[in-house]
Amino acid sequence: MKASRFADPPPGDARGWAMALRGIRRDRAGSPVLRGIDLDIDAGAVVAFVGPSGCGASTLLRIVAGTERPDAGVVTIDGRSGAAAPRVIEVRDHTPVARFARAHAAIVAAARRAGTADAAATAERLSAVVGLTIGDELAHRLSHGDRQRWALARALAAGPKALVLDDALAALPTAARSRTRDDLVRELRSAGVTTLWVTRDTAEAAAVADRLVVMDRGSVVADGAPDEVFARVGDVAVADVLGPVSAVPGIVEGAVVEVWGQELPLARAVSDGHCEVVVRPEHVVLVGDDAPGIDAVVEDSTFLGGVRRSTVRTSDGSRVVVEHTPEQRLDDRVRVRIALAPVPVSTRPIG
Repeated sequence: MKASRFADPPPGDARGWAMALRGIRRDRAGSPVLRGIDLDIDAGAVVAFVGPSGCGASTLLRIVAGTERPDAGVVTIDGRSGAAAPRVIEVRDHTPVARFARAHAAIVAAARRAGTADAAATAERLSAVVGLTIGDELAHRLSHGDRQRWALARALAAGPKALVLDDALAALPTAARSRTRDDLVRELRSAGVTTLWVTRDTAEAAAVADRLVVMDRGSVVADGAPDEVFARVGDVAVADVLGPVSAVPGIVEGAVVEVWGQELPLARAVSDGHCEVVVRPEHVVLVGDDAPGIDAVVEDSTFLGGVRRSTVRTSDGSRVVVEHTPEQRLDDRVRVRIALAPVPVSTRPIG
């Protein structure tokens, strides 16, 4: 993570709150939204949640924040549950705003209620952390992006021990979002705030998280350090969320799998025989005509700024996504040859 241009906040006298979620279930109109979620969240951890639309992550955060009740299960925060549990501050994509709230004054007031010695200076510093440059306009008249920044600064000024952030940076443009994300995470870590962070951006989730939780259809399908979870492309539900990935035919024999004339190491032991090898775009490379690999035809190619992402159809019928340098321009129907990088690969059974 990059170094911040802001001074560290004064160290607090305690870390954030630990949390325990046990058997959290929520139904709507007879359909399950959450299916018995069990999670332990360490004090001061930043935990990112990702998943497809409707996976239940936002509902789970609202239950932790106390703005929605579960149909079953218990949320324990700092050793307390039910009415005795402390309130967790929530910042959403569209956080409600009092109609006549003054933006800067509201941040100062939050800092003052938290017992901050110099509330005005704290408000200025936290506004800078989230990139908020407005004066004391009415908060409800701010742009969507500035309203998100304001809600974050106000939440931080309150001196929280825990926060839930539900797509709280969604309205920011890409470059500003990255800067704000990095400075916000540094602030949260410095203050030891336990943070549950829902995002639809898997790159953002990997950048901010100590721990990454992947959800699908109301259940946790993967949970661990970001690099560990991203390595689980052999799990279909995980690959669908963290994709794009491609599946190509291979044959396992012992500790290796043969793909397109290449022998690649396995990420984990599996039974010998035919399989699908699951690969990420960055592990597919363009090679020369005489190199081991397979011939393919370009179907489409998209410029993504730092890389170009192309989809090719191989001679064995596989549809494969390739990431390569922007300088390698591939026109539709151009013939190329691809291979796999020599890294451990994941497999899954055919069918």
